[in-house]
Amino acid sequence: LVALLGCFAEGDTVVTGAEELRRKESDRIDAVVDGLSGLGAEITSAPDGFTVRGTGELRGGRLDSRGDHRMAMLGAVAGLASKEGVEVDGYEAVSISYPRFERDLRSLVQA
Repeated sequence: LVALLGCFAEGDTVVTGAEELRRKESDRIDAVVDGLSGLGAEITSAPDGFTVRGTGELRGGRLDSRGDHRMAMLGAVAGLASKEGVEVDGYEAVSISYPRFERDLRSLVQA
């Protein structure tokens, strides 16, 4: 979510010291960079993190969750903030860690 927030921040958001994210079940840095780039974010990876240029907007589009519940939730939240919305491939992965995510997200949006 830090990367997504960086899309709407002023200036650059730089995350460093996160090289362990490359060695999890998947390379989470590349997943976030690829996913948000595909939605129109100006984001680049580094060996130990990423840099996001805050443009104040996100186009939207399609995000591949790669079967990762964290990426699926990121895509859902990005959809709320984007111009065109986001279609999340593999959204069902959310049920792994947060079966009530969609309900809770809707209640926050309606509040």
